[in-house]
Amino acid sequence: MSDKPILAPCEKHRPGPAARQAARLGGKIPSLDTRRLQIRAPRIYDFKAYAKIMESDRSILMGGPFSRKEAWAEFTSYSALWMLHGHGLWTIDAQTTPSAGFILLGYEYDDPEPELGIFLSDDAEGQGIAEEAMIAVRDYAFEALKWDSVASFVDQDNDRCIKLMERLNATRDTEAEATISDDGHTLVYRHSAKGAA
Repeated sequence: MSDKPILAPCEKHRPGPAARQAARLGGKIPSLDTRRLQIRAPRIYDFKAYAKIMESDRSILMGGPFSRKEAWAEFTSYSALWMLHGHGLWTIDAQTTPSAGFILLGYEYDDPEPELGIFLSDDAEGQGIAEEAMIAVRDYAFEALKWDSVASFVDQDNDRCIKLMERLNATRDTEAEATISDDGHTLVYRHSAKGAA
């Protein structure tokens, strides 16, 4: 018996005019290049890496682990935000690790505002990829989208992410935390254009 997941039809690349149309739409999503990373539009083949993260214990502090079907619903809704709001999910390609993780300016249904969020594969941890990607997308939000601030929602037990927020000069927003009804499990870190410098 194989450990390889059985792919649902929606996960499989389907060559032809529709695939070419998808590639053209994806080409309209901004790509951000840093010293070591390309932050680009998600593609169908990125879902394998996305699902691997979401189905694993890596997603516990994000409400997981999730089923593959739940991961697909999240992946497609975050990707669809590009058409609805002009921001959404990107795939992070590192020099040595394609689909190293994902970063987003996204909304979940109950979010009070867009979130700057990130999650990486096991292989991408501990290399400074998260910080490099967060800086690029944070600056994109301020410079290209002209936002004044952006929030990151962090589980109170996510020590690695809290340290990342501190390195990024994000500050706790206790007023925003008070509006979230989850018994204080979520910390809100506020990034500002002033703090970005």
